Amino acid sequence: MDPLIFFACLLVFICGCFIQSALGFGMGVLAGPFILLLEPRLMPSAVVFIGMFMSAIVWYQYRHAVSLRFLIFAFLGRLPGTLVAAYVLMVISTDQLEIMLGVTVLAAVILSLAKLRLAPTSLNLFIGGFISGVTGTATGIGGPPIALLMQDEEPESIRANLAAFFCVTGVISLVALHYSGRFTMADFSSIVWLLPAPIIASLIAYRVRNKIKKQVMQYGVLVLCSLSAVVSLSQGLHVFR
Repeated sequence: MDPLIFFACLLVFICGCFIQSALGFGMGVLAGPFILLLEPRLMPSAVVFIGMFMSAIVWYQYRHAVSLRFLIFAFLGRLPGTLVAAYVLMVISTDQLEIMLGVTVLAAVILSLAKLRLAPTSLNLFIGGFISGVTGTATGIGGPPIALLMQDEEPESIRANLAAFFCVTGVISLVALHYSGRFTMADFSSIVWLLPAPIIASLIAYRVRNKIKKQVMQYGVLVLCSLSAVVSLSQGLHVFR
């Protein structure tokens, strides 16, 4: 990987991991379109891998707040969703992946602005897990469907349960990506050098998390995500070519 591209990817992942550490999710929404633009061959495996590592850190930090009630049905839904995504990745082109990614990010932004309230019932968690499996494996963005169901919970509970969910299901997604040809040893060799990103982001977040108003960060993330989605869609639709 070109050194300039590497440091750009590292910076993107540091920003995305910081957001995930503070809000409980959002790394993939922020980082996905930029990574696809900078180094397409690392999508979505890099986002899934770094997100899994970041989730492990957050899970450990908030392990006391994990609840199996939220996780079990979401896990069950994620499995078939992951298989669907693995098949999709074998038959779509890079342009189609860019379009899918842009649409997924915009949908996540719209859902956040709509402030929908859905109860975290067993059925809703299963459906949310399925959708998360499809979008999370195909594009690296699996947070919004589950976060939407948990938005009325305590912040620590949201962070803990989302982190546990993404840490475990990230392994499943990487296996599916490997068998669909989207996560090779060459990809792993490149991605492993990006692992300092979640560590740096966690250290920064630990120091400044309580100094930044949650609402300010949320709206900042939505603006940045909207821009990244537009970039991804313009690339996939060849708007500027």
